[in-house]
Amino acid sequence: MALKNVGIAETMKFTRLVVLFTLFWGFGIASPIKVLLTNYDGSIAYSLGSSTRPYYIPSPGKSAAVGNYSIGQGGGNWEPEFVPFTVLVLNATIITGSVIEDTLKEYKEDDVYTVDFLVGLQIISLIKHAKLDESGITYLKSLSLPYLLIDSQLSCGASIGNSIKNARIIPPGPYVGKIHSGTLSLFKTYGTFYDQYDAFMAGVTPNDDGSYAYARIWHPEHYEIMIPYPSKLYTSLLDPAQYPLAGRRFGIKDIIDLEGIITGGGSREYARLYNTPKNETAPAMAKLIALGAVPVGKTKSATFAWGAWRDQNDDIPYSWNPRADGYLGLSASSYGSAAAIAAYPELDFTTGTDTLGSVRNPADRAGVYGLRTTWRAVEVEGIITSAITLDSVGFLTRDPILAQAIANVWEGQGNAALAPGPFTYPKKIIYPIEWFPVNSSAAQTLIDTWIANVTNALGMTIEYQNTSQIFQEVIGYNGTMGDWTTNVSSLDIYDNWATMGRQFVEDYGKAFGGRYPELDVSVRTPWAESPTYTKEYYDENTERAWEFTDFINNHVITGNNDTCSDGLWIYQIADTGGGVPEYRDRTLDYFPDFAGAMRGASIAPFAHTTDITVPIGQIPYMSEISHVEEQLAITLNFVAHRGCDLALMEFIKACADAGFCAEVKTGRTAF
Repeated sequence: MALKNVGIAETMKFTRLVVLFTLFWGFGIASPIKVLLTNYDGSIAYSLGSSTRPYYIPSPGKSAAVGNYSIGQGGGNWEPEFVPFTVLVLNATIITGSVIEDTLKEYKEDDVYTVDFLVGLQIISLIKHAKLDESGITYLKSLSLPYLLIDSQLSCGASIGNSIKNARIIPPGPYVGKIHSGTLSLFKTYGTFYDQYDAFMAGVTPNDDGSYAYARIWHPEHYEIMIPYPSKLYTSLLDPAQYPLAGRRFGIKDIIDLEGIITGGGSREYARLYNTPKNETAPAMAKLIALGAVPVGKTKSATFAWGAWRDQNDDIPYSWNPRADGYLGLSASSYGSAAAIAAYPELDFTTGTDTLGSVRNPADRAGVYGLRTTWRAVEVEGIITSAITLDSVGFLTRDPILAQAIANVWEGQGNAALAPGPFTYPKKIIYPIEWFPVNSSAAQTLIDTWIANVTNALGMTIEYQNTSQIFQEVIGYNGTMGDWTTNVSSLDIYDNWATMGRQFVEDYGKAFGGRYPELDVSVRTPWAESPTYTKEYYDENTERAWEFTDFINNHVITGNNDTCSDGLWIYQIADTGGGVPEYRDRTLDYFPDFAGAMRGASIAPFAHTTDITVPIGQIPYMSEISHVEEQLAITLNFVAHRGCDLALMEFIKACADAGFCAEVKTGRTAF
């Protein structure tokens, strides 16, 4: 059968050859693909095999076919419109049946690919003049595939078909072939998961022009959006030196710009007014994408990142915490990112912003790793501003080794905000006695045991420090650190209003008859205060933050040339005092005064430095909701000297290598 490539051959300047052979399918046999939904943009959801989750194909107008092949006049009677396809890319000089079979077995380890995609098969060779031997031909024939495309640069010992010109190397993995008017077109396809924990605003898929499109798929029975995610086989050919995060799937907090997607900011009215998709991706996210990471959706945020409790989030419904009894809170504004990474194994990490704890607090509640980067170590352009002097970008993940890898390449050597390295990990734990013990004896025992084990394994020492006494001696203030810094956290009242709030209210009023936008109380209250917040008061608090930065980095967590940070200052971040559950329903909660001299989560922002939440174990508690014993994840936070992010992450890696910083699970329990 004579075949030719059509459609995109000229624009892609293909230089490879392909053979199509063994069309075994009988005429009139239905496709194994069942189309469940066809959207107005041409995207479709479909079922395949025994999977209980639909698959998804984006709009062909935005994500075109990766290959188009004429099936000639003989294909006119083929009934199936859609055909599951596998693209097999081989790197062997002699392609045997075992090579093909073993490669297919490897593909089955992927969380999108299944054997149900082995209806059509395209074989591509990375080696010029590779040979398909007799065992390979025999194995392929044994599959009795209706559609089989073979790279024509493969030499074969038998005549198995006619070659066609102009095919290209496409990524390996699952595809869907669409047959229309005598042409077979191959499209990328996506697995999906139900967002049962209400962590996302929307799923997204990449367009050919570098922008992103909304994934238009909804589960009609569970009332949940579905999030598409690509096969990691698609990125398996990328050079890891250039793309160290190749295939890593992540969610983006919805105050951060992504090209082609509206930035909702956690506000229905903001999204309603500024409903033009962004024409540029925030540089921080663009860098992750350039490193090979793949965004799959926008995660929920408290309105304009104002940290709020569940009962204060009326605008955008609050996410659900998958841990323990399913009714725990998620604390601060990156709660959607925390819920997502704790719930869905398809995700590798999520991004968030941290002004006063909005990455680290949700990480604690969800029992995952959460890094706040040193101030300005990661660009904040294209992100809704909370407080210019305090804002930082960070991420959450379940895997400590991945956490180090992300920090290393995202922040990177040569970053002006970081101390020049390389460094080994700090050899000292700074234990501030005012912040311990925590509010649970079981949690304190876990913490003490964990610290003793880690310091012993890594050759570290423990320095017991009275941080308050040092503060009073250096600053000359007889009150607490909390009293002295109490107004620094109010900087966001001025900045959030000045950088976006005032303009939003003005634009909204013009568009909607002078009305004030509908906003949660967590936003209404500070914005109402903002007219009385003078520039002089703002400058005074900014200066105090920088004075605190000098105090912490020169007197509490000093630096050196070997480990960057002389030690790691520790505390437990939970607002319940540590080791006590924090429920969605605040009537069930107990919030003691902050342990120690001030709120521990404010140390790093006020000192413009880095801080990471680390899950160390779990303790039992009797749930007020489930009325059974549940497991509460316990974390510790580690603050390093300013600019010592990579040294801090060296500690995380060493801790992981020693077996004490473990990868946590998704679902009800972290460990």
